[in-house]
Amino acid sequence: MELPRFAAAFGFVGLAALTFVVISRPDERDWAASEARRAADIAGTPAAAQADAPAPVAASAPASTPAEVAGAGITLHSVSVDLPDRGIMFSGPGSDPANSNCLVCHSAGMVLNQPDLPRAAWVAEVSKMINAYKAPVAPQDVGAIVDYLVSIKGAKKS
Repeated sequence: MELPRFAAAFGFVGLAALTFVVISRPDERDWAASEARRAADIAGTPAAAQADAPAPVAASAPASTPAEVAGAGITLHSVSVDLPDRGIMFSGPGSDPANSNCLVCHSAGMVLNQPDLPRAAWVAEVSKMINAYKAPVAPQDVGAIVDYLVSIKGAKKS
């Protein structure tokens, strides 16, 4: 008997969630608590006995960003990353609300590759982004966004 796909997917998601719970103990989110526990493990004393001990104080950071930072047996090296500039924005009259709201989640290219749709379909799309996907679009921008989308990607009447 074959296991339904949704059951396998549900089992995988459950296993992944359980793994994260086991790996990431709640006190790991608190740096001071995890450092105290590690220090106690190294010293061979219970962490509860060191709970009142002051947490180690890191040296103050220099004015400029260091090339590397070391502590607790770990050395972190700073890396500079240049992200590509997609540089494509909506253009033309009325594009400001689309640039301010739509580009938060979408690239202009993704929107510009959509088929030409009638106004009612663009109203439905913008409403879906706000209601289903919780896009933080200001109510006063909705009409301007729809007007702009219709102006650039509205269905042409025959």
